[in-house]
Amino acid sequence: MKIGFIGLGQMGTPMCRNIINAGNEVVVYNRTIEKTKVFQGIAEIAEDPVQLALNCDVIALMLTNSEAVSEVLFDWKIADNLTTGKVVIDFSTISPYDSIRFSEKVREKGAEYLDSPVIGSTPSAETGSLTVVVGGKKDVFEKHINIIKSIGKNVFYIGQNGSGLFIKMINNMVMGVNLAALAEALALGNSMGFDNQKLLDILSLGGAGSKVLELKKEKLSKLDFSPQFKLEHQAKDMFYAIEIARKQNVGVPISSITSQLYSSSIKRKFGSMDMSAIYSLFKLINGDDTH
Repeated sequence: MKIGFIGLGQMGTPMCRNIINAGNEVVVYNRTIEKTKVFQGIAEIAEDPVQLALNCDVIALMLTNSEAVSEVLFDWKIADNLTTGKVVIDFSTISPYDSIRFSEKVREKGAEYLDSPVIGSTPSAETGSLTVVVGGKKDVFEKHINIIKSIGKNVFYIGQNGSGLFIKMINNMVMGVNLAALAEALALGNSMGFDNQKLLDILSLGGAGSKVLELKKEKLSKLDFSPQFKLEHQAKDMFYAIEIARKQNVGVPISSITSQLYSSSIKRKFGSMDMSAIYSLFKLINGDDTH
C-alpha cells in the first residue's frame, strides 16, 4: 500500500515522518517544494498532486481549513483521479459539514473518505502520541487503522462521516474556553503583583488544574508564544464549534464570548503566535502593552 501525504506544515511534517518510520511507502507533495527536502531519500517526492493521486492507494491530508482541503481535492484535480479502492484520510481540522460534502463527492468516484482530525499539538505530533477521532465507514477505518496508529497513540472510531470532526470541535471549544479563563485569571493575579510562575504552580495543584494548564504552563511562565498550536487556528475551531451549535439550536454563550476574544487577539496581530498568546490580550485590556 502506497500512501501519499499532502500538507507538510508544522504538524504534517512530523506526522508524515512517523508514517514513514512505521515502515510505510510514502509519496509526499507540498505546494512549497522547499518543505519536501527533509524527505529526500526516505520518501518519493511527487512532481504534482495528480501524479501523487494516480500512484497512491491512500491520500493523507493535513491542511489548514476547509478552503485548503477543497482546493487540494477539487481544484488540483485529485478527486478526478480517485478510483475504486482508493481512500482519502483527512487529518485536517475543518468544518464537519464541509467534510461530509467532500466525502460524498469522493464516494461518487468510487473512493472512500475518513475524516480523522487529530487532538494534540506539535510535541505530540513529533512523538506520535496524538489522539485521533475518526468518522467514515467502519470497515474502511479498520483496514487503515495501522496508518492512523502510526501518528496517534489514542485512536477512536466515532461513526459516520463528519463525526470525528464534531468531537474535535467539542474538544477545542472546551480547550479554548479553558485557556481564556486561565489567561484572564493570570492577568487578575498580575494586577496584585503575583507572578505567573507562582500562580500556575498553585493553580495546577487544585480544582483549577487542567490539561490545558499543564500544556501551556511553561509558555505562560516564560511568556514564550512561539507557536505549537496557532491562535488563529484555535479561533477557526471556535467558529466551527459555534456553527455546529447554531445548527443544533444549542446555546453556547460562554464559547460565543470566548470566540470574540480570540478574534480580537487576531486583530491585534497575535494570530500567528501560540494560542496561549491570548494572555497578551488580557494584559492589553488592562492597560499593559508589554506582553
